[in-house]
Amino acid sequence: MTTGHDDSIAIYEAINRAIQEGRPAALAVVVATSGSSPGLPGFKMLIFADGTSIGTVGGGELEARIIKESTHVLVENTPKFMEVDLTPMDSDSLGMICGGRAKVYIEPIVPRPRAIIFGAGHVGIATAYIAGIAGFRVTLVDDRPEFAEAAQMAADEVIISDFEEAVSKLQVDSGTYIVIVTRGHSHDKETLAACLKKGQPHPAYIGMIGSKTKVRKTFDALKSEGISEEDIERVHSPIGLSIGAKTAQEIAVSIVAEMVAAKNNSL
Repeated sequence: MTTGHDDSIAIYEAINRAIQEGRPAALAVVVATSGSSPGLPGFKMLIFADGTSIGTVGGGELEARIIKESTHVLVENTPKFMEVDLTPMDSDSLGMICGGRAKVYIEPIVPRPRAIIFGAGHVGIATAYIAGIAGFRVTLVDDRPEFAEAAQMAADEVIISDFEEAVSKLQVDSGTYIVIVTRGHSHDKETLAACLKKGQPHPAYIGMIGSKTKVRKTFDALKSEGISEEDIERVHSPIGLSIGAKTAQEIAVSIVAEMVAAKNNSL
């Protein structure tokens, strides 16, 4: 079994697609072998969270072991260097006919967390800029075409659409951070309701701007529409950490700080 230049290119292309799609994966590379290992230095395999893979590190039980270890690497988000003994008579044998040893490096490829910001006004634009600096892949959503140019300067992706329609089309998972800072109370409420009604998987973070009075009225209205208390409790609102923010930029700092705290399990 051999892997060549074309195989490596296919894996690199798959890595690029995984990053663009926000799909976590682990790259396993054989870095050294001795004896009659089934893999050779340079063999590569890209393993996804669901266990599917592209490429090979040599096949057989060696590959099964690497796939299993890759799941731990993804969960812990930490690279791992492992040495596998392939000697059949060894007490820790993997049951392979061939002998030798293989050294494999496994690296997690975890895409940037995605921030979806509803509202491209002053706060939304400022939040997009700061979220990008903080390492988020930013999508800005607004229903006003005239805001598109400014949004494109601040975000990786801009969607001009009705807010509820955008929510229905956007993919949300545990790596998604949702910020609701539209131009008005009614739009905030409708957007939040649409987000909460999407069900699982839940986003890592969802926050809505507003005063305590506005937030209380919004939550009461959502409960009357059948939104559960459990879902409402997941919402960070008033949004952002309490830092006495006044300007749009200061509010954006408080929002992104809260997102980072949620990402790092520090809330």
